[in-house]
Amino acid sequence: MLEFKAILLGLTFFVFCGMASGKVLFIDDFENDDIGEEPSNWEHLNFASGNSVITIAEDPQDPRNKVAKTTGIGLYIPKADGRKNWSDYIWEFDWMWENDSFVGTIYRVEDAEAHFHASRRTGAVDVQIYTRKAGNWALIASGQYPNENGVWYTHRLVMMGTKHEIYLKKRDSDTSFEGLVPVVEADDDTFKSGPVGMMGITTGVSYFDNMVVVETSQDLENLEAVDYHGKLATIWGRIKTN
Repeated sequence: MLEFKAILLGLTFFVFCGMASGKVLFIDDFENDDIGEEPSNWEHLNFASGNSVITIAEDPQDPRNKVAKTTGIGLYIPKADGRKNWSDYIWEFDWMWENDSFVGTIYRVEDAEAHFHASRRTGAVDVQIYTRKAGNWALIASGQYPNENGVWYTHRLVMMGTKHEIYLKKRDSDTSFEGLVPVVEADDDTFKSGPVGMMGITTGVSYFDNMVVVETSQDLENLEAVDYHGKLATIWGRIKTN
């Protein structure tokens, strides 16, 4: 019990420091949400091409774990103070595809029709970055990362200035992202700031978990030191609530 209290105290201190410095912009593991409901820490955006909801579901590989599940076109961004001013950040999360689809992510979101979009394409090899502007898609970069359905991967987006980098690796891999090269890179400043977001697609089923948005790689190292997966987000949420 004393050991647990010491760990909790350390986590509490770290979280308050992160909140005070603003370096941890957002974190969510969906564990405080109810199965079948929309993720409570996310806002649903109205999108011209569709407005399906993203819901909380059991992890197909671990029924004790909760995840966000996409089953159609739907856009969601974090409910976070100052999100419109997020410009340079690192976004890391776990991602699993159930079928061969081009479910994606969005970032530097100005609104539902103005943002960058990154997705794993059909065929389970290509990863591409697009802009969405005035109802039109424009491809700005493409890379390759052979992947499989039904496998958890960890995704990292580095967005700094005009530079975009996307990394992927299997979640159970011991390889550090610092030892990998980007799967896809781009140099584009169409959108200057705005939050990240989840995006579903028609017929595409995928799962998101352990969302973390920070300002620097050191912030991620600090979180990993206290094992944020499934732990820190819950504690952080309780602290904010109280």
